[in-house]
Formats: sequence, C-alpha cells, structure tokens
Amino acid sequence: MTRLLLLALLAAPAALAQRHALPSAPADARATRASEAWDATYYHVAVDLDMAAERIAGTTRAEGTLTAPLAELRLDLLANMTVGAVRGADGAPLAFSRAGDVLVVDLGATRPTGSRVIVEVDYAGQPQASGFGAFAFDSRDGQPVAWTLSEPYGARAWWPGKDHPSDKADSVRVSVTLPAGLRVGSNGLLESVTTSGGRSTHTWVSRYPIAPYLVSLAAGPYAEFTQTYARPDSLAAELGPLAMPVLHYRYTQGGTASLPAGWAEVPDALAVFEWWFGAYPFAAEKYGHAQFGWGGGMEHQTMSSMGGTSIGLVTHELAHQWFGDSVTLRTWPHLWLNEGFASYAEVLYFEAFESRYPGQALATLRGDQSNAQSAVGTLVVQDTTSVNNLFAGSRVYAKGSAVLHMLRRAIGDDAFRRTLRAYAAETAYGTAVTDDLRAVAERESGRALDAFFRQWVTDGTGFPSYALAWSHAPAPGGGHDVSVTVRQTQTAGQSNTQVFEMPVVLAVQTAAGERRFTVENTAREQTFALHVDAAPTGVALDPDRDLLRSVTVPVDTGDAAGRPAFAFALTPNPAAAQVRLDGSLASATDALRVTVVDALGRTVRVLREGPAAAGALRLDAPLDGLAPGLYSVVVRTGDAAWTGRLSVVR
Repeated sequence: MTRLLLLALLAAPAALAQRHALPSAPADARATRASEAWDATYYHVAVDLDMAAERIAGTTRAEGTLTAPLAELRLDLLANMTVGAVRGADGAPLAFSRAGDVLVVDLGATRPTGSRVIVEVDYAGQPQASGFGAFAFDSRDGQPVAWTLSEPYGARAWWPGKDHPSDKADSVRVSVTLPAGLRVGSNGLLESVTTSGGRSTHTWVSRYPIAPYLVSLAAGPYAEFTQTYARPDSLAAELGPLAMPVLHYRYTQGGTASLPAGWAEVPDALAVFEWWFGAYPFAAEKYGHAQFGWGGGMEHQTMSSMGGTSIGLVTHELAHQWFGDSVTLRTWPHLWLNEGFASYAEVLYFEAFESRYPGQALATLRGDQSNAQSAVGTLVVQDTTSVNNLFAGSRVYAKGSAVLHMLRRAIGDDAFRRTLRAYAAETAYGTAVTDDLRAVAERESGRALDAFFRQWVTDGTGFPSYALAWSHAPAPGGGHDVSVTVRQTQTAGQSNTQVFEMPVVLAVQTAAGERRFTVENTAREQTFALHVDAAPTGVALDPDRDLLRSVTVPVDTGDAAGRPAFAFALTPNPAAAQVRLDGSLASATDALRVTVVDALGRTVRVLREGPAAAGALRLDAPLDGLAPGLYSVVVRTGDAAWTGRLSVVR
C-alpha cells in the first residue's frame, strides 16, 4: 500500500466519511477468529451490487482441507451481514450460527484430518467500512462506482473466509454483477462477461496463491488501455522470453480518458524490478491498474487499485507484487517486509532512470531517512490492534526503506541483489517473517547479520549519533598514520541500543585527494588505525549519508582531550608469517579481548582474552592458516576498542 495512505485517509471524500465510520482494528493481534485447523485452498466470491442502495448480495464458496479433526467450521464475516443459508458440497443445507463477527458452520459430524471441506454461504447487507475502506460505494461523473481495499482486516466486511495472510488460497474466482455498461477489474484474467436484463456479470480468475486481503474488485465507468511488457533480451536470456499484457482501467473523464504518463511507465519498471527481484511472479496472468476513489494506492494482486498516477506510486505498488503479494507477511507485525521493500523499490527505479529523474533517487532516500528519525518503536510492530499504528509511515515505510539501504551498503550491491532474488524465489507464493529474510541475507553475503537485524528491526529503537576525534603523524616508511576514534553518543532517550554494530565509512581528506576506508564499528568508542599517502586535512564519517543517523557529525581535530585512551601498532604490515601488536593500556581491565576479524566481519582467531594490567601490551601472533587478504586486528576493553587494518600476504 502506498506510503501516502494516512494522508489519503485524512483527505477522504466527505461523502464517504459521512456514510462510513472507520472503526479501529479488532483487538486480537491475529485479526481472525476463523478455524485454525482448516487450510483454505479455493474461494469463489460472487457479489451482486445494488449501487443505489449501497448493498451487496453475495454467495461465497470456500474450499479447504482440514489439518486437524473438526466438527465446526468458523469463518470471519462481520456481524452486520445477514446470512441466508449455508450449503455443503452436495448442496444440502448445513446448520449455522453467529458468534459476533464469526460465522459458525456445523459440519454435521467431526471430520478427520485431511478431509476436504466445501461450504457455500449466501449473505447480504451493507458492507461496513474498516481500516482504509474495506468496501466503498461512490460516484464518478454522475455514474456509480464501487471498490474494495481490504488491508488489513477488511475482507470479512464483504465475503466470508479465513481473513488472515498466513492462509493463502491456491486460487480465487471473483464474479461481480452490476449495471450493464460498467466495467469490473479484479485479480487474474477476465474469464467471461455475460449480460442479461440490463445487468452484467464479470468473472475474473486467478490461479496463483493469494492472501484474503488482496482479493479485490473495482467497478465503474472505465476506459480500457492495454500495453505489452516485452521482456528485454538481456533478461530473456536469463528468465526466458515473455510478452505479458499490462491492463489499465481509468475512469472516463466527461466521456474520454487517456493513459497517464506514470501508468505508461509500467513496462520500464517491470524490467528494472525483474533485474533486481527476479521474474515477475504472476507472468501467466497480467499486471495492471484500476482507478478507485481512495487517495493512495493498494497492491491488489495482478491489478493494483490506484488513486493517483505518479511514478512513485506506480513503482511502489508494482514492487508489492513481489514483496507483499507473492511473498506475503505471515503475521501483521512484519508489515515492513511489504512496505519497506516497496518504498525502497522507488529508490531503485529512480536510480535506474537517473537521466530521466535526475536527483530523485537521492531525494527519495533522504526523505525516508528524515522521516525514519521520528519512528516510534521497533520496525517489527508490537501493537497491531490500531490500523494507524500498524501503518505508521515513519516506521514501516520510511525506516523500512532506510534499513534496506543500510543492508545493501553493509553487504554490497551484488550480495544485496542476490539476497532480494533468493528471498523472492524461495518464499514465492508463500509467507515470510523477518528471520526468513535475515537467513537469506546471511547466506548470500557470508556475513553474520544477527546484530544488524536485532538493532535495526526486531529489538532496537532510534538510531545512532556519532562524534569523531582524530590525529595523525608522519609514518616511518612514508605517508601518514591516522588515528580515528569513533564515539556513539546516543542516549537512552534517543535509542535503546547502546552500540549499533555495523560497517561505517571513514573518508580521510588529503592534499592528494580523498581516501575511503570501510571499518567495522562494534564498540561505543573505537579507534581505527589508518594509513594514507599524503598529509590528512580532515576526516568525515559516512560521507554519502548511507546510514540512518544524526544529521550532524562533529569532528574534533585531535587535541589531547579528544585522543583515545590507548593506541597500538602492527608490525610488519603487510605480514606473511607473524605480526606483532605493540601498545599500552591506560588502565587495568577484566575484559581484554584481542581478535583477528576477516573482511566479512567473522572472528577467525582469538589472540588473547581475559584480564590485563595497565601498561605495555605486546602480542606476537602467528598468521598460519589465514588466507591472503585484508583483516582487522581488534583490541577491545569493555565499551572501547582499537582496530588496525592488517594485510596478510604469502
């Protein structure tokens, strides 16, 4: 769903607001009372729209398999919907009762595990709005329109089922009957349109797994536009050839309509996202847009509902087809896996078309970073009972995007792309939680990312504030040795995380140009020993503003008060068989730890661990068994650390 959703809700048409109150979400975090012991496999949702009375009469066929013995099948359906009859697979009536917003169907006997269950429910009423609409009747240019937006808990407002994203039906059929002359857009492919007595029935079928909140309809006086996405040769060589319809439904404006420029860029965006994410997951059906009366957009599977035409909105909803629709959050606390990905996809698209949208990628990222600084709570949402809290834009959208950018910088572009593709492929048409993404990212990057996800996603709040102190001296062999101390200064009121452990870029400015170093910042105060060829004139942390951090980074040019409490040297460097660590500790410690860390952040050797007295410290470390390459030697005492870069040669 678009990041503009809260603004759109506030700007909802007055007539809609008067007709439909918008109550809070149900109190239970699972947001469903349907039977757990039932795996839904197929729904046929058939609704007849009375546009004048703003009522629906529906019949929903639900099919599934029992995962445990069951005598009663419970389906989510709001209490204001009147149920006329329930039938079994043979058409015989089944007894039923109502328990609040739950329809309880008596199966006649306890059915065993593995049994196939089929029920048909006849119901009618005026759909009750919830969340961001659920189901709405409206008008456009004097003609009636209707649309749905069921995220997060609104499917039960207009059809009975298991209203939770963890249970995706294998396929769905949506049939909508309404006055002839109006069109209906929905999921999948248009199977048929039949007309009788001035009314038409439009039936859409999708044969891909789908979560209940993504089942949709949009009806109104639409003009139809069709494009074709022809997969570029460079992608076709890898993914195979594809010519897929891109279908747009837009309200006629005084009898005419045109294809908006933003919507027309869908083929371009498909190519960008197939490069980053892998093959479009619903290629046997379509992608497209259906205009609706809500101010934002909603990623309904294969046909997003759109209240706007901007390219940011277009790319956001398209990216959801991978992240949200094909890979669906398993539980609502992990909503950032939908919205953070779609928000960052906007940045990726603008990057790919920098010449068309100069500066827009950076502006979008900076906007996300700025908004994310006001995020409250962890990125994984703890309280899902309030829709506004669940969809807080500064958190799941902006911070989600900023965190993905930091993950990209931490593991590199190649590993990041492999992660996105593997995550999308391995959980395709299923559900996921944050740990699923973390496991893929760790495998594809070779890095341990538990600290990253813990501090930025699952447990940590806020963001780091940094200060620098640095000094330098001519090196005996030429050039200059630079000592840079990085201090994290965030307080408990700013963040619950004392140390954000992550790679940090230090840029040393010299008379001969800038030299950049990527260091692993793992301590509250950490000193890094660097070497440059010319005299340094300044040091900057995170010069490209890739991190979610405080905007101002004060730089101390290294007077006595700003210098570290201890410093060390590595000789020789580069080293082949052995390296010597020389230095001193200002005070005794019970927690000295000296390690060798490889370029992926993995500890490959522990040189010393335990108490140490104040004064000189010298260690001779054999380098046998270490492959040639760059390493870090880390001396840690509690919250402080020193890190020196070591080159191992053979």
